[in-house]
Amino acid sequence: MKRLIIYIWATLLCCTAYAQTPNVTGRVVSSGGLPIEGVVVSDGLNCTQTDADGRYALTSDLSLRRFVFISVPAEYEIPARHGCPQFFKPIDRFQKEVKADFVLEPRMTPAVHHTLLVQGDPQIKNYGVDGSAEAYRSVVIPDMIRMRNTIRTPCYGINLGDLVYNDMNVYNTYIDNTERVNTTTFNVIGNHDHDQTTILSDSLGTVYFEMYLGPTCYSANIGNMHYVFVDNILYGREDASKSYELGLSDEIAHWLRQDLSYVPKDKTIMICAHSQMFKKHSSFSTRNRNYAVYRDELLKFRNVYSWAGHNHHTYIYNYNRSEQMPIENLTAVTVTRSTGSLRLNKHLNNDGTPQGYMIVDVDGDDVSWYYHSCGKDRSHQMRLYSPVRTGSDYVLANVWTWDDAWGPVEWWENGVKAGEMEPCEEFDPDYVDLYATVTNKTTRKYCQPAKSFHMFRIKPTPGVKAGEVRVTDRFGTTYTEHVSW
Repeated sequence: MKRLIIYIWATLLCCTAYAQTPNVTGRVVSSGGLPIEGVVVSDGLNCTQTDADGRYALTSDLSLRRFVFISVPAEYEIPARHGCPQFFKPIDRFQKEVKADFVLEPRMTPAVHHTLLVQGDPQIKNYGVDGSAEAYRSVVIPDMIRMRNTIRTPCYGINLGDLVYNDMNVYNTYIDNTERVNTTTFNVIGNHDHDQTTILSDSLGTVYFEMYLGPTCYSANIGNMHYVFVDNILYGREDASKSYELGLSDEIAHWLRQDLSYVPKDKTIMICAHSQMFKKHSSFSTRNRNYAVYRDELLKFRNVYSWAGHNHHTYIYNYNRSEQMPIENLTAVTVTRSTGSLRLNKHLNNDGTPQGYMIVDVDGDDVSWYYHSCGKDRSHQMRLYSPVRTGSDYVLANVWTWDDAWGPVEWWENGVKAGEMEPCEEFDPDYVDLYATVTNKTTRKYCQPAKSFHMFRIKPTPGVKAGEVRVTDRFGTTYTEHVSW
């Protein structure tokens, strides 16, 4: 018996020693062959850093891990292929050891000042189905190409998820089109990017995204910013009658803690997910799985910008102006659907917002943005409707990215300020007219008009037949539109 106990104990010690032996190793060097120290390397669960010789080692359960990837340092270019970041190496099945080396190209000039083209939910099906692929290819992408050609800083794209719409065969169409912008685009996985035939298992549902685009959670450093991209759509559930859950799985929350532990606390974090991690228009996200974990980790940093899509409407929430939940360093930005209203995919979303995307200027620690409507210039930030058009006593103004850090929406008559418009929730008249042309019953079901929560109204002075609206955004730019009847 004593010999048996000794044998079991020795076996356990051997197993423990084997489990602690690094089985993921490699080296990170520059294109000139020089070692790069301090690069964060991850297997999707744990993280480590390269040593002075550029070498790293991790101990991983390779049966559960799919990639080895790096968080590219700010001093190096983001490696890319077909417009998609290539910061990872896949882990093949049944491997017992993995050796993954990375070669990075030093930046010729710093990217402290850079520009982002941020879009939400193109949600494309195949050509000839619902017009989404056609709108993406013929409207959104050509506009992005034109915009990209005017930008003189390093430029990157961010797509906030629902790249495709339940059809896993369309990833190639998405990549082929996005590549045409001639910039590297970071992609977030959305609920419709999951394989809907395996929705009882979150890990099975992400296979196609991973096959075409890589890890669903990762990070990168550009200029002074640390960018984080996470999967916060959780499809693990008991049966198909239940919906997906929002938040971070325990595994992703663990990875996020590890990733952020290597980031200096004076940095600004730009975290991108499909569903808003903090404040949506209808509710706070406090019920998200592991909300307290990721909130507490993120709020250790100087500033946090939480970017998301999913809700198909633009909504910006400033926590530092909140009475319910005042947080000085957090802003939540939800971006509208780039291709227009769901299943209709025409020039307007169902709240009247034009097809388009956010243009984000990052200069050092300063972050600013504006909404760019496809085919328009920067000045196009609202649409006005006269009392004749509304069939009422009011002038309406749809200011589609207004938030409470903007100035008041002012009404001017004959060059004199006549008052401030009051917020109201109304249907956008132009979209109502567009909806009236839709005859397909399925399309009508999905693209019904939604009341805009960026709408303002005022009664003009009796006898007045013209006026203008002036409003100044949160960054000091004033926009003006004229209306007459």
